[in-house]
Amino acid sequence: MIYTKKELYSLLSDIENKVNDNIRRNTQENLINDNGIRNIQENIVNNKRNTQEINENENIKHNQENIINKQNIRQRNIKELKESLFKDSNVKESYNKIKNELPVNELPLDTMFDFMDGTRVRLTHPYSFSNKNKHNFDFNEENQLNKQFQTNKFQNVLFKDQNNSQNHINNGNLINKDKEYKPINFKSSVNKNENLNNIFSNYRHRNTYSTKKTEEEPFKKENVNFESFKRVSEINKTQKEKNEEKKHIQADEIERIQQKLKEFLFEIKIFLMLILFRFYNSLSLGTFFVPDEYWQSIEVAHNFVFDYGYLTWEWKEKIRSFSYPLLFTIPYMILKHLNLDNTDLIIYFPRIIHVFIAAFCDLYTYKLTKKYFGRNAAKWALFCSMLSWSNWNILVRTISNSIETTLTVMALYYWPLRKPKDNNDIPINDFMISLILAAIACFFRPTNGIIWVFLGLSLLFQYRKSLKTLLNIIYHVLIVLVTSLIISIGIDKFYFDEWVISPWNFIKFNIIENISIFYGDNSWHWYFSCGLPFVGYTFLIFMIPGVITSHFNILFYLLLWTVGVYSNLVHKEYRFIYPIVPIIFFYSGHFLDLISKYDQKIKSFIKKYIWKSVALLVLTNIPLAFYIANVHQRGVMDATYFLRKEVRQHDANGIMYLMPCHSTPFYSYIHKNITLDFLTCEPPIGEKDIKAYKSEEDYFFEDPKYFLYNHFSHTIGNTTIKYPTDGKYAKPPENIPKKEWSNYIVFFDNIHNDIKFIFENSNYKEVKRYFNSHFNIKKRKGDIIIYSNI
Repeated sequence: MIYTKKELYSLLSDIENKVNDNIRRNTQENLINDNGIRNIQENIVNNKRNTQEINENENIKHNQENIINKQNIRQRNIKELKESLFKDSNVKESYNKIKNELPVNELPLDTMFDFMDGTRVRLTHPYSFSNKNKHNFDFNEENQLNKQFQTNKFQNVLFKDQNNSQNHINNGNLINKDKEYKPINFKSSVNKNENLNNIFSNYRHRNTYSTKKTEEEPFKKENVNFESFKRVSEINKTQKEKNEEKKHIQADEIERIQQKLKEFLFEIKIFLMLILFRFYNSLSLGTFFVPDEYWQSIEVAHNFVFDYGYLTWEWKEKIRSFSYPLLFTIPYMILKHLNLDNTDLIIYFPRIIHVFIAAFCDLYTYKLTKKYFGRNAAKWALFCSMLSWSNWNILVRTISNSIETTLTVMALYYWPLRKPKDNNDIPINDFMISLILAAIACFFRPTNGIIWVFLGLSLLFQYRKSLKTLLNIIYHVLIVLVTSLIISIGIDKFYFDEWVISPWNFIKFNIIENISIFYGDNSWHWYFSCGLPFVGYTFLIFMIPGVITSHFNILFYLLLWTVGVYSNLVHKEYRFIYPIVPIIFFYSGHFLDLISKYDQKIKSFIKKYIWKSVALLVLTNIPLAFYIANVHQRGVMDATYFLRKEVRQHDANGIMYLMPCHSTPFYSYIHKNITLDFLTCEPPIGEKDIKAYKSEEDYFFEDPKYFLYNHFSHTIGNTTIKYPTDGKYAKPPENIPKKEWSNYIVFFDNIHNDIKFIFENSNYKEVKRYFNSHFNIKKRKGDIIIYSNI
């Protein structure tokens, strides 16, 4: 490829730029170093003022050596670039065609370089002083010029021939073209200062020489191969851009890490605050919630560690996994090892585990909301989670629904609910964490799988166009599924001492055989009409508009899906849908954030909506939370604490509970290996007509007096019970083993009138009565009454 002479000149200009860049990188003093210039000028001034000083020649010689060193470096760099340039045969050929037209200049060595054949080219930079200031200039001007010089590129000018090569354009004036530039003889004692001034002027303060196009001497276009050097220049420019981009990326990465660390520390503070909050929450609970709080968790762990206790039918039929009670075996083992199990720590130690579980639930409600709606909305969601009466009442209790809720909201945080716009790949690390957490939740509550069926199908639909991603999703799901089953089966093998798949047994008994109907059935709409309004309460007022304004509805669809599927199950309890409660706070926090932002436009505090919203939530949740946690069904717990102390102070032989089954904690609270008896309520396993089936509890509450006549000893304490003699009592009692009366008998006030005759003339007396609740089902109405013969 052939180029013109002008383009070859531009090539030489790029060489000059490279030379100067190399000099700036490889020498201790840059070519434009302000201090170097200042030192030279100061030497000139000192030499003029002190011509008689002894060190005059040494200073000049030192300056001369510095200049020569820089010249040598310059020549070496030019030579290397020349050799690299002339390796291109096309460039060399083009140069040979026009070399006779290139000028030869008899200028100082520091402003020249030679081509391969000895042709010399003048190199200059655009800043110099005028002739009149060439020897006399002030340092302020010099500093200003040098600062300007550092931000501009060098330029080079080629003289067309020897005659006009001495025409220097200097601020519009021509330097004397007849002036001869000769090397300086520093050994000469004549005009040393003037020679040094010439060096300084020629070396540091030259003006731009330019070749002007004229009509008489136009450039002749000739073809030259310029591609190779142009490509090198582009590569260098690209490299600089990459370096700058890399610096920006590194700075952004550092800033991102710092922001992450700051947010992490903030979340640590929140978590510690939540631990204290939930610890107080745990200590303040003094009421009974549901039987599973004790009978499916700490009672099982207590029986495993201390080798005595009572196990319900679920553990005999192996429909429950030991995974959840396993959490409480460690605290019990620690207390047993330290011989502290006879203290109140055996009651409160298991609760500490749920303090941390509850704190994690609150924290991840905050994190989930922040991930999709921002930090301000997350703060409001955290406020809702802490204020909620249902969280206050359920979250710190030793019940599997609590840990199920915590694991669900944690898994939702890591689950890819929204597909990345610029990436079809799923974030595998977060996805795996979410799958593991979901698998653990299904360990504890197999019905938690309802949530993940919906999210799994949604995820497959999102990535339906990418076969690779779909296969990747299925692959990781299978890994977690198989691994979790192996672990679950291993835990149950350790506990039951046989191979058991407890999730399958759970589904078989409760769904396929529909055994759960024995414990109650409700209409299909119960969750929508009662369950969801009860757990969501006044937060639903803010959730609905939060869903509408969020434009992020997948979690709302998940809520509807979960409630809808549970509605098809006959037996219903509002704690079953408890894992979706954080979703309510998720959307409520978003809408409360919108209200707070809207209120910024309103100056009057009275007209602001946010404080009215907060007041509504506070006034509706705090009173209810206090009532549920401290009043409703308090009597059964007070009676248990009383009996716990009594059996230690007296040599009691046992306690008889004439109450609905599982109405109180059992051995996990009493913690003494004595006879604890209660009315059982085993389900009709294997029975065809489940609704017609009656348990021991049902028979008792149909006719308490006749049940005692047939199933209990007719001698109580120091007297004989006087039953009626007519009617059905005329027949002798059923020929079945009769239960002996324990030292303590506990029952609800609603049957007191039916059974009080058995205590007449006996040594059994009412020793304690506790208020239990203002309203309850018929079997649990009234106070808790305790009779004892001690």
